[in-house]
Amino acid sequence: MSTVVVDIPSTTFVSSAQPTINFSVYPTIYSGTDTQYQNCISLMQIALPSLPVNFVDSAVLQLAVIVKSGTNPSTVVVNTVMEPFNRTAVTYNTQPAYTPTQSQVNVTTNDLYKTVEIDITALVNSWLNGTVANNGLALTNSDGTTVVQFGTDNISWEPYFPKLMLTYTGTPSENSATNFCYSQLAHIIQQIIIFYPTNTVTVFTKGLTASSITGTPYQLFASPVAKNGALFIVMDNGQEQTIPLNSITAIYTGDGTVYSPSFTYLPVPTFTPGYDTDIVTTYYEYLNSKTDVDIYTGSNVHATGTIYKNEYGIIVLSDGSGNTPVFIPVLPITAIIPAASPSLAKAESSKSQVSINVENQIEKEVTPK
Repeated sequence: MSTVVVDIPSTTFVSSAQPTINFSVYPTIYSGTDTQYQNCISLMQIALPSLPVNFVDSAVLQLAVIVKSGTNPSTVVVNTVMEPFNRTAVTYNTQPAYTPTQSQVNVTTNDLYKTVEIDITALVNSWLNGTVANNGLALTNSDGTTVVQFGTDNISWEPYFPKLMLTYTGTPSENSATNFCYSQLAHIIQQIIIFYPTNTVTVFTKGLTASSITGTPYQLFASPVAKNGALFIVMDNGQEQTIPLNSITAIYTGDGTVYSPSFTYLPVPTFTPGYDTDIVTTYYEYLNSKTDVDIYTGSNVHATGTIYKNEYGIIVLSDGSGNTPVFIPVLPITAIIPAASPSLAKAESSKSQVSINVENQIEKEVTPK
């Protein structure tokens, strides 16, 4: 599991005794009935970080108790704020509407100068999945006799700052770069099946001993619950040969083929933060300035050619005219060696050929007619 600590600097409270005054600069926030401020309600705005999930396993609000009046426990209830408010302008007269949740804590005098914790997992998950707008929360204490003051960032001592502790299982979300790359590959394979139905294609795979599988493109197989196909099936003399997408390092569309201008690519979503996002976006930016390259992918698959298309998740090697294209998913790439100099790049481009092979096997090199 992963844990994220979220600071909560945006806090204030409202007072029935001073219904037109904003208290956002105060070092503490009041919840309950105070002798000076009367009925007080604490308000907090929480900016959730970008997470690779749309739910968390736990969300714990941590509040430092600075003042607790009375001897009886004070029940502080967490409420969902139902409309936006301006923290630096809100007053008792302009306070937003709110609805109580099941989350609460009983604060006692033993909690003074200690941190109390409130489980607000259900509320945070409703924010993350979009069922409830994140307008913040309100802390109320309706016993009519006691007040609790919690520390804020204005108190100038970090241990008393309010925080939200999020814990989640690191499952990639739908918009992870990894998921997108496999969706992009599936999208390309579907088009290869349409554009080159009778061509003998070669699918290169990874593994301790890399291999290549040849056949005519037949089907992208998917389960009933799958969003994309996950198995690429090619036919060889009536025999199905099935390759999982996560094993594919390159697809060569066959001798004499030309890149179809009808190929399309998936629109790029806003990726969730993560190492896979760093890799995929960096490949794209890095290769934008390159021309001729050697690419090593999988365990020992080696491709050489001109970058004909550079898309998020997929690179296409070809010559300047799109002859004999090779589609290379970026995730299995192990090394990229650009042309060493402009003169070498020019010389490489003038070859007008693309090659791809499994190292230690005979190289397949194609020169367009």
